[in-house]
Amino acid sequence: MNTRTGLLPRRVKAGYGTAEWGMSSAEVVLQIYLLLFYTQHVGLSAEWTGYALALAVLWDGITDPIMGFMSDRTRSRFGKRSPWIAAGAVGLAAAFLALFFPPPMETQWQKFLYLLGSYMAVSTTMTLISVPHAALGGELSEDRNERNEIFGWRMLGKYGGFLLAVVLLGITTGGEGPSGAAGTSGAGLAAVGIAIAVVGSAALSLYSVRGLDTPGQRTPEQGRGLWAGIKAFVRANFEAICNPVFAPLLAAFAIAQVGRTINASLALQYYTAYLHLTEPQVLLGILVPFVLFASPSIVVWVLLARRFGKKRPAFWGALLLGLFTVVTYPLLPAGVLWAPIVFSAGFGGFLVSSIILFDSLVADIADYDELRSGLHREGLYFGVWTLATKASRALGLAATGQMLGLIGYQEGVEEQSAAVAWRLALLFGPVVGACFMAAAVVFLLMPLTGAKHKQVQRLLHRRREKLLARESATSGHE
Repeated sequence: MNTRTGLLPRRVKAGYGTAEWGMSSAEVVLQIYLLLFYTQHVGLSAEWTGYALALAVLWDGITDPIMGFMSDRTRSRFGKRSPWIAAGAVGLAAAFLALFFPPPMETQWQKFLYLLGSYMAVSTTMTLISVPHAALGGELSEDRNERNEIFGWRMLGKYGGFLLAVVLLGITTGGEGPSGAAGTSGAGLAAVGIAIAVVGSAALSLYSVRGLDTPGQRTPEQGRGLWAGIKAFVRANFEAICNPVFAPLLAAFAIAQVGRTINASLALQYYTAYLHLTEPQVLLGILVPFVLFASPSIVVWVLLARRFGKKRPAFWGALLLGLFTVVTYPLLPAGVLWAPIVFSAGFGGFLVSSIILFDSLVADIADYDELRSGLHREGLYFGVWTLATKASRALGLAATGQMLGLIGYQEGVEEQSAAVAWRLALLFGPVVGACFMAAAVVFLLMPLTGAKHKQVQRLLHRRREKLLARESATSGHE
């Protein structure tokens, strides 16, 4: 039972967020470089690369609610989340190295199977970290404003990992041509650095929250066998997905994730083919400033949520990001760096940080679920949340591979035609922006306002006080 309402020390909140350094750096490389790496260096076709990535991410999504369900029920002296995070960090580091050090392969089929298998290993081990870590963030405090700060530190950790990834890629892959050998490419050197960051950041995060991760509560279906556990798992996930408060938030976030996946997958292709910038210019000249603009803007979104509640700022953040994306990217001038720095890194970085409010709302909805069900299930809700994230990424990756084929994108060619470059700009701008605007509209259906959440928490506190009083009376009689 979570009864933490006092303010946590800043070092705990900051330390909690450090686990995202390793996870985010790995995820950024996967999103912005993996498709390019396997098409240009390994020689796998864009369509087959998209299929492999989509299948692996879909598998990853299936494992997310399983992981949330299991971590909710884990009972160990280290807590219910920490053992999974520790095991996942070691596994992710090993799987990530395997992904970027592929053996020599001749056929498209061999390359497809290797990418599929190694990426599934990466996805599975990342789930062991990400779902328990997100659920732990919702359990560190019940205070709704402090939760915004906790998830703000988590987002700051994501940006730190983003910065680490783009700097490593910019340094190690600068100047590589498409004919570079996969096993000796700079991406392999970047993978070594990120593998170290995964283990180190997870260890620091676990050290910072030591003693705050409590063991899971024993539930009625435990001890009744495997079938009872499976039925309880299916029933719990069905309840979460059908939760009338959670469903609109989940749908909105899933739609936005499709857009984010297409955006991340096409970023290097858009900037190099349409704006005629080099990879080092993109990685170090655009993406690094993006992090530098986005990181301090987290404070602005936390303050806006404190003043207006989470729903209104989250809606306007998503809607304005969509409008900005539709209009801006097809119109940016080619050959100059200042324009994408101002618009992509500056305005885009500010608006995209509103995503912390969506994550923080999941913890609030877990409170609503606890009031209805009497069960404490943050892991379940964050598991379903990441399932939607991964399923949307799978859809976005499959769509990206197909769209690249449809617009005539050529693998292994250093310069695309002007027509292909223009079509890339349309995908990167209006198509992605439409996803963000659709997500904002769907999000309006989410009924949990700040006032309603305060009422939920008041009712929860009354219930918990009664339970504590009952437990005290029972122990006194004994």
